[in-house]
Amino acid sequence: MTRQLPREKLEKAVTLRNSVRKIYIALYTNRRPSTSTEIAQLVGQARAHVNMRLQQLVDMGLVSVERKGKAKYFEVKQ
Repeated sequence: MTRQLPREKLEKAVTLRNSVRKIYIALYTNRRPSTSTEIAQLVGQARAHVNMRLQQLVDMGLVSVERKGKAKYFEVKQ
């Protein structure tokens, strides 16, 4: 079952460019911290492209990142 975006998250998402919006929504609906590879598979885009967009979301303060070993896990900030 797909998780619906709360109003505040939806308001943030609609202000984003389409490619960034897809990644933001996929990350939110995935329900857990995810790697760029996992998100790339969900949205059907290249990992390098997704990685750049995830970094934009981190820079905007919408997404947090945590490193576990070599992997980076991204999660929508609450």
